[in-house]
Amino acid sequence: MYRLAQLVLLTSIALGLSACANNDKKISSWEVNDVYQSTTVTPNPATGGKTYLGPSINTMDEANTYEMFNLRTAETQQGMKTYELQVHLTYFNQVRDYNSASLINGPASNFKVVSKEAGLCESRGCMFKELLSIKVTDAFLKQNMKNGFELKVGSKAGVTTVVYIPPQYIQGYLKAVDGVAY
Repeated sequence: MYRLAQLVLLTSIALGLSACANNDKKISSWEVNDVYQSTTVTPNPATGGKTYLGPSINTMDEANTYEMFNLRTAETQQGMKTYELQVHLTYFNQVRDYNSASLINGPASNFKVVSKEAGLCESRGCMFKELLSIKVTDAFLKQNMKNGFELKVGSKAGVTTVVYIPPQYIQGYLKAVDGVAY
């Protein structure tokens, strides 16, 4: 009896840990409204337009990379919009030095590293943070509203990180930016 209970406990722990290692691609439809309501709009004095900032979504990948992403849009006074996917990656051990990005089901992206930071060091190693910016177009976002898209980010250290942007996030964000329910 004790061995059976121990086996059940170990199996449930293993299943729970394996579930945490994968990005959840099934997101409830009510989250469209959550993203819509959580998107902030601020005036941009430099352009006379507006800046839209979507809520941050957090995940953890199998390489123990803490991933946080959000969409950001700058709108000019004339109504021209530029879209940017901001990705914050936090990890331990050695610096990865992310240097490339590709949209898995889309065109090559305009990629830049905005900042790199070495942080607290402890017994597991040092903590590192990198902020990346990837330009995307309105057409690309609308094309991927039904299935979402994946961003694959490569590093000099050989670690590849895949960030999944779900369709509900895109729909809720564009609803806030365009004022139209998709």
